[in-house]
Amino acid sequence: NESEILAFDNRIKKEGIIPEYVCELKIDGLSVSLQYQKGILISAATRGDGTIGEDITNNVKTIKTVPLTLNKEIDIEVRGEIYMSKEVFNKINENRKQEGKELLQNPRNAAAGSIRQLDSKVAASRKLECWIYHLPNPEDYGIKTHMEALEFMKDLGLRVNPNNKLV
Repeated sequence: NESEILAFDNRIKKEGIIPEYVCELKIDGLSVSLQYQKGILISAATRGDGTIGEDITNNVKTIKTVPLTLNKEIDIEVRGEIYMSKEVFNKINENRKQEGKELLQNPRNAAAGSIRQLDSKVAASRKLECWIYHLPNPEDYGIKTHMEALEFMKDLGLRVNPNNKLV
């Protein structure tokens, strides 16, 4: 809440640090880690237990907002969020209702269930999307701030949410 943010900001400033913050929208979906080798997507995994996740590469390759090839031949891991738009969610549920099927409970669970399908055609039909928001090892690329990381990833051709602001 606002009072906690202000208290945090005051603690930082008492340490002699003049902070800059990046404000971004929170997207509620399924966390994904993408591995590119020489700029080509080689694997996609869920967060899992924090160390080992599920291999979801084939289904992620059906997401139009995940580039299969980057703008640069680079070895890199990036992380983001796979989600289903409310519009797609509502349309799927309209169809399911007409077919007498059980309705999906919410877009987040629908996205997670869709990406874990064994049949990539089902995942593709769900029109999932992805935003990339995190570079785990920015120092490897000479990056010092989160905003620099967002710009770097965007320049590589990754989809970074434009609703962010340095404050």
